[in-house]
Amino acid sequence: MEKEIVTQNKNDKSVREIEVNLAPLLVALAKKIWIIILVAVITAGATFVASKMFLKPTYRSYFTAYVNNQTQQTSRESLSSVDTQASKDLVKTYSKVLTSNSVLIASAEFSNIDMEQDALSSSVTTEIEDETEIITVYVETPSAQNSYKLAQAIAHTSPTYMAQIIDGSSMRIIDPPQLSTKRYRPNYVSIGIVGGFVGALAAIVIVLIRYFKDDSVKSEGDLEGRFGFPVIGIIPNSNDLRSSGDYSSYYNYSSYYGSYAQATKHANDTDKKKGGRP
Repeated sequence: MEKEIVTQNKNDKSVREIEVNLAPLLVALAKKIWIIILVAVITAGATFVASKMFLKPTYRSYFTAYVNNQTQQTSRESLSSVDTQASKDLVKTYSKVLTSNSVLIASAEFSNIDMEQDALSSSVTTEIEDETEIITVYVETPSAQNSYKLAQAIAHTSPTYMAQIIDGSSMRIIDPPQLSTKRYRPNYVSIGIVGGFVGALAAIVIVLIRYFKDDSVKSEGDLEGRFGFPVIGIIPNSNDLRSSGDYSSYYNYSSYYGSYAQATKHANDTDKKKGGRP
């Protein structure tokens, strides 16, 4: 039920407070639930098919490496906390240099991969493990073979290249790259689910808009809420009462009375005809 209360403030301006009962709203949504489900299924299927047609799959290969602030020749048997902190600070520099154009172009040439510079830059990313000297290099391309070859080339050439750029440091490969056999992106099922959710949400919004735009009176509560007058009487719908059986005795009586009247008239007519014969 929706109630509208009009009050007056100090500036003599009408302020409307609207109280909305959620029960009719939920009933309206329940009546259209089959439409909402149908729209969700259609949009989910359409989104799934469209993503399969227009979104190209990508494959990812990666390797992990350990960054040290000392070279292999000058490394000591034990590391101090200062050395560890220096390695943690150095890994951030390695992360930037590993994705530089110089490293990527040299790695692409080493692996005989023909890729443009922009494509190379967007296909290689790095990630630093929290509070460690370990860095992970990801290579993602539309080809599983190219991702694997480029990751291999970066893992092979970057330790020597980085040692030349940053003196007194070294990088050791922990986990070498592996050839990916599964698609990394996109997840077509997740895209379809998101599309179905968006379609259902759009259907719900349309149902709510139509519900709030409908200003017809549906119950006595609507009259009380809109005009503020109490309802003192209701005229029942005879069709509803007939279907519910409340007036069944009345209709049975009417049928009986009509049949009795017809039978009486028929008997009178018959008597008249018999009395009129010679």
